[in-house]
Amino acid sequence: MTERILAAITVVVVGALLWLAVPAFAHHTDQTDPDDTPGTMDLQTVRFDHEGTPTWRFVTFAAWTVRQMWDRGYLMVQLDTAGGPRVDYVAVVRSTGTDLEATLFRLRRNGRQVKVDRLRTHKASSRGAWVSVSLSKLSIGPTRTSYFWSALSSFTGPACPRTCFDAVPDEGMIEQPLPSVSPSPSPSPTGPTG
Repeated sequence: MTERILAAITVVVVGALLWLAVPAFAHHTDQTDPDDTPGTMDLQTVRFDHEGTPTWRFVTFAAWTVRQMWDRGYLMVQLDTAGGPRVDYVAVVRSTGTDLEATLFRLRRNGRQVKVDRLRTHKASSRGAWVSVSLSKLSIGPTRTSYFWSALSSFTGPACPRTCFDAVPDEGMIEQPLPSVSPSPSPSPTGPTG
């Protein structure tokens, strides 16, 4: 009788752990944000797709055009890859007036921004856009098992004469585990040569 109870408890516990583990295997991490910032670029949702090249999809409450965004609105992804108290990279999506373009910058300790590379981006709908950042463009510590990200929008206009910012999440950053690393090949029994 005791063995049956123990077996039943084990099945329930294992089932609960598997159920709780399901979100960890999801390929999307969606963050919602309330309608809390004036201006056109108030973020409603940031969807993060980490299968393949990490891609952030921004959705705003208001509709906007690439022309309206020109010199007034920006979408950004902040990345912490070193685990310190500061942001290490920022991906900036901006309008050229006729299209969107995105650039990845590394933030140095002295506050200087260094351009790393151009990024893939596109206007996805009347209220959205996306940007992709390949992990190969980032310097990630060899012992790191995750990185952190947050999204940010900014807009300057009649409702936002001093620039309105909207952060998602409102505080802190989202932790994202790094993709599994393949095991290294076994060393030769004779050791390195040459």
